[in-house]
Amino acid sequence: MVNNSKAFKLARYAIMLATIVVAMMLDRAIGIALTAGFSQQLSTAAFVLLVTFTFCFLDDSWLTAILSWTFFGLASFIKEFILPSSVATMPVYVWPLITMIPRIASGVVAFGAYKLIIYLSKKMPVMRKRQILAMVVAVLLGNITNTVLFLSTLNLFKVIFDVEFTALIELIKLAAYTNIIPEYSVTLVLVPFIVLGVRKGLKLGIDGDNWKRAKKDEQTAKAKQNTKEVEQ
Repeated sequence: MVNNSKAFKLARYAIMLATIVVAMMLDRAIGIALTAGFSQQLSTAAFVLLVTFTFCFLDDSWLTAILSWTFFGLASFIKEFILPSSVATMPVYVWPLITMIPRIASGVVAFGAYKLIIYLSKKMPVMRKRQILAMVVAVLLGNITNTVLFLSTLNLFKVIFDVEFTALIELIKLAAYTNIIPEYSVTLVLVPFIVLGVRKGLKLGIDGDNWKRAKKDEQTAKAKQNTKEVEQ
């Protein structure tokens, strides 16, 4: 029997949010530790992206995918009060726009790409390879969307509030070795295997759809039972 109670779902989403917040704080702590004594602090997001992408693809659900990235944006917003970044140079009421909108859009792009590749590769004989291919493409596109939209949104508000900013291309060049290459490499290599491993551990099936199938079978069984009772 599939547990679809509201309490169970709330518990799942609470665990998702807590895990993403912890991953983000861990990223920030590592960045501070690695750059201790330097004037410029490193701000990486490798762990939080790894966790967010894992939740995004875990149970093949649009709701889970969008919530995972929404929680990423929310965690980023919360972090600004504790460990501020360049976002904190903006008025606090625009922080959610900078931290959340690019992340939600990234979730839509990533999960949409995943579903599209799964559909286009349906003739591939090996399901595992199909899943890995879909996740690799989706992670790449999700990362690119997150990088470009976040930096562009930040720059947009810097222009609006007359704060000194750096051109997008220059920002990408500056972040290439400290952020982009490490974050992209970690997520591209690890996400497919972590997702498949967790799916196996949770008995979600290689495609993550076992909960959906179990729920559908349960509904079908109830419908048959109701039909029998009516006939009697």
